[in-house]
Amino acid sequence: MGYSPEDPDRRNVERSVVYRAAGFHDPPTAEERATQSAIASGSSFELFAGIVGAIVAIVGIANYFPFYMAATATIAIGFALLAQGGTLAARWQNAEHIASTERKEALGIGTEVIGGFAGIALGVLALFGVFPQVLLPVAAIVVGAALLFGGPAQPEIADAAPPAGRRFRVTRDAVRTSSSVMVFAGLAGIVLGVLGLTLEGYVLLMALIAMLVVAGALVLAGGALTARFGRRFA
Repeated sequence: MGYSPEDPDRRNVERSVVYRAAGFHDPPTAEERATQSAIASGSSFELFAGIVGAIVAIVGIANYFPFYMAATATIAIGFALLAQGGTLAARWQNAEHIASTERKEALGIGTEVIGGFAGIALGVLALFGVFPQVLLPVAAIVVGAALLFGGPAQPEIADAAPPAGRRFRVTRDAVRTSSSVMVFAGLAGIVLGVLGLTLEGYVLLMALIAMLVVAGALVLAGGALTARFGRRFA
């Protein structure tokens, strides 16, 4: 007795074969589901915090309370980086590591978590008026460096989701694309932060643009991961 092209039993068999070929279980083990759930939650929060940071930065660039907007955007981006680092950590704890990528993953976790804490701390201090003309561009450099080193680890997260057809290959490609965007955004954040420290009168503008660029990259990264992992629990 054969299968029709639309037979759900055939699709289930094919999916099971693909899962097992990729090293996953079907149905997923509790450990695999916990990993995917943690990544889905972290990427959703990263997306939300990135959107908040981008909106606040745009408001500041429009010259509406730019000082407060720059500090607030820095804090939001710090939380987004913490979510991104937590996502990497969830992947790290429950994955079999390849020697050639293990150091890259560890570096991505460390820089994004540290960069997130530093961004929050610098944003809060600036918000309270502690050397804001220095701390805001320094924060841009810090979060830029976090993206620069954390971006290359982004594709490793995509492999925590089992493949399940063309649409998941598309979202995996989106995750890999977001990795490159994060690296370039990190470089831009560092350059803009340095310009903010050296160009008098442009501190807030450079810091706001840097935060907008970084937030945009985090929105793309968080959105790509949310699209890939969110369907696992639909």
